[in-house]
Amino acid sequence: MTTILASSKQCVALVIAATLVVPSFVTAVESTAFAQPAKKKTLREQLPPDAQKQGDSAMALYQRGQWDGARTSFNGAYEASKNPRVLFNVAVCEKNLARYARAIEIFKKELAEGKGQLTAEEEADIRTQITGLEQFVAQLMIDVSEPGADIFVDETKVGTSPLQGPVSVQLGERHVRAAKPGFADARETIDLKGGSTGRIALKLAPSMKTSLVNVSVVGPKSAVVKIDGKEVGPAPYKGQVEVSAQPHEFSAEAPDYVPATQSAVVRDGEPLNLTLSLSQQQQKGKLIVVAKPEGATIEIDGKTMGATRWEGPVDVGTHQIVVKKTGHYTWSYDVEVPKGNERTVTASLNEDRNTSFVPWLIGTILVVGASTTAIYFITRPKDEEPVRGTLPPFTVGTPSLRF
Repeated sequence: MTTILASSKQCVALVIAATLVVPSFVTAVESTAFAQPAKKKTLREQLPPDAQKQGDSAMALYQRGQWDGARTSFNGAYEASKNPRVLFNVAVCEKNLARYARAIEIFKKELAEGKGQLTAEEEADIRTQITGLEQFVAQLMIDVSEPGADIFVDETKVGTSPLQGPVSVQLGERHVRAAKPGFADARETIDLKGGSTGRIALKLAPSMKTSLVNVSVVGPKSAVVKIDGKEVGPAPYKGQVEVSAQPHEFSAEAPDYVPATQSAVVRDGEPLNLTLSLSQQQQKGKLIVVAKPEGATIEIDGKTMGATRWEGPVDVGTHQIVVKKTGHYTWSYDVEVPKGNERTVTASLNEDRNTSFVPWLIGTILVVGASTTAIYFITRPKDEEPVRGTLPPFTVGTPSLRF
């Protein structure tokens, strides 16, 4: 009996101990589970669906060693997502293609665009890659005689003149070209060794021959010079004009002056001097108006000028003439006055023989008008009410705007 009681007490003790220990263990496990950091997203998971497809294609090509195709697809993923981390893959492909200068450029672009987004480890890795590749590139200064020229190294555009500084290029023999419309391309070749800095100068020459042309203008104080219909500047003009077997057309224009034009051939090595004389335009013409019968009033462009006869200078162009006299029909006519010439107009008025009915007509109108007014006041409602609406002060108003 004593043995049984002892065994029972031991069982109770074990149950109590288990009851105390198990909740503590569960709590510890749960705390450990909640304390674990969330799993970091992979680069693929950070991309939108279109960029993920491009990235998957790039990875498949990369695993088969097709670096150029992989670079193109990684570029597509970057353009679809603008995620700077994708540029790391693009740069690696460029490095595998032995385009070290281009790889460095893309690594630097990732650092610039990923500022504040890249981890410290990612930035350190990129800088390590750049340092390792710099021993395989050289710095090349490129000077071009003309601004605005496109500059190419091995037919890859590297900028527009003037460049702000040297460009990183591959070691070995490099072919440099500068191109600008109106100029012949300039080309040079340079051999660069590891860690070196090179400099090259390109001089662009006009693709067409020109000669000096001087154009003077006599007459107005200021005039505009044109060559082949294109304005080139104020007179006197001095500039280079293309040499051609066909004559060029030189002209000068000024307000209130007749334009002057002259054709001339521009020859290689022979300066051309031209003088163009402009004569002042006549801006007036003469107008003569004769009105019949005697005493008829003459109006020109709405202004009374006289009676029976008027003559004098007027501006070149169209003018309206109106002739009036009591008891006659009004006469109206538009006349064109030519520059430097005169125009004569004769106006004969016809008598109006039907004027006797006017007093009768006026009386009739007055009687009818008075009758109409009387009828209105007789039939008008005594208390006209305004049309009521819903807007203060309860008369018809403007509806509210729909926005």
